[in-house]
Amino acid sequence: MQELLQEMVKNYSDKIYRSALRYTGDRGQAEDLTQETFLRAYKNLSSFDRNQEAGPWLFKIATNLCRNWLRDNRETPVESFEGFSQLTENSPESIYFKKESEKDLALALNSLPQKYREVILLKHIGELSYEEICRTLDLELSLVKNRLYRGRLLLRDLLEKGSV
Repeated sequence: MQELLQEMVKNYSDKIYRSALRYTGDRGQAEDLTQETFLRAYKNLSSFDRNQEAGPWLFKIATNLCRNWLRDNRETPVESFEGFSQLTENSPESIYFKKESEKDLALALNSLPQKYREVILLKHIGELSYEEICRTLDLELSLVKNRLYRGRLLLRDLLEKGSV
């Protein structure tokens, strides 16, 4: 059982941390939520179906923890989405513009309704497949695809209009 949990931590801790960081905008809080995810996974390891991938199960735990955090801390704006994309050039100008773009993206994602933000984060940060997102959020495939599509459209509109 210990080996299974170690394998889960090795394979998913970075993705869960990045996802929690997108929810909270705070490194310390994201670390706490990541640790809490694996603590809960350990406590409930007996309910894990070893014939399934661990990702959706772990992201379900993490998503629920992040939802609870958002409910309790909704006034906290998510302003940091560091690491969302990689810098291609290291000049001061490119670093500045990249940081500004990431800040705009963070604000736009934060302003999306939660149902759209969640599927975008699970798909692009958690790198989950559609089927894994379905299992994580207990949604039908058509609804996941619809929310992802609509969320991307809303995100694009927010970024194009600069209304974040």
